Amino acid sequence: MNISMKFEKKILSFGKKLIKEEINALSKVQRNLNINFSKAVNLINNTKGNIVFSGVGKSKLILEKTCGTFSSLGISSYVLDANQATHGSLGNLKNNDTLIIASNSGNTNELLAIFKFAKKYKIKIIGISSNSKSQLFKNSDINIVYPKVKEIGDNNFKLVPTSSTTALTVIGDALAISVAKLKGFTIKDFSQAHPGGSIGKALTPIKDLLITGKNIPFVKSGDSFSKILSVVASKRLGCALVKDKNSKKISIVTDGDCSRAASKFKNLSLVKAKDIMTKNPSYANEKTLAPDALSVMNKKRITVLLVKSKRKFKGLISLHSILEFLSKWYQTKIKQIFF
Repeated sequence: MNISMKFEKKILSFGKKLIKEEINALSKVQRNLNINFSKAVNLINNTKGNIVFSGVGKSKLILEKTCGTFSSLGISSYVLDANQATHGSLGNLKNNDTLIIASNSGNTNELLAIFKFAKKYKIKIIGISSNSKSQLFKNSDINIVYPKVKEIGDNNFKLVPTSSTTALTVIGDALAISVAKLKGFTIKDFSQAHPGGSIGKALTPIKDLLITGKNIPFVKSGDSFSKILSVVASKRLGCALVKDKNSKKISIVTDGDCSRAASKFKNLSLVKAKDIMTKNPSYANEKTLAPDALSVMNKKRITVLLVKSKRKFKGLISLHSILEFLSKWYQTKIKQIFF
């Protein structure tokens, strides 16, 4: 059944209202966050074993996502299924682990066995709930208590977990990023944890895509205009690098420089590389990420970047080489999906 434009706008307005309600709920959570959050971050940071998440129902699903975030940040963690705790799963817990248990009500019966086990083996518990009078609160070493928030929608939806699960999600995210910040986590660490997929490609340093050795189009400062054109055409990078034996500096002649020279000079047979080269070409560090290199090229309107490490020339990277690298990956993924 098709709906009218008027009704579509009404639905859109309703959707925006619901999102606004969740934003208001998160603002309430933010205002009520206290020093216990810092204590929880410190405990997680100093944990020698694993960070073990546990919950029931929707809380467990949210914690699985949080656990994934922790793992992606290099923080050893796993999810303990509270329903399986009394059937042998508790045996995985070690006294140098830290438990993060979440429950909106804090009075979930399935968690009782975990409380007893943790107390017996002196395993620290960080409890996350909205109930300061709950069993979870009483059995936790550190409590992060968020205020009771109204689930979005009218009374027909007041029992549907929405704002409360969003609150748990953002608290989990805040814990993960805060701990990673404390550990001195960098984008390089993240790339090592994500070697594949689109994230891995986005975090590829340009040193992995370098054009080096005989593939670099070199000419000498005294080389003729015709020699420059020949080298530029043969290497198909749109440039030639100018380097002499007695000089450590590298200059560049681009195809754009060649075009301008053709208009500027009447007798091109007299033009040498030194007459048209750019003496201070753009450089990038070899640790620069591929997307960042593309951004620099786009901003400076260039298609080639020279690459260095500790002030030493390592090679060059071209716009084409980065795009080709990404293109091959996408083609491979498409084949995996459709063939």
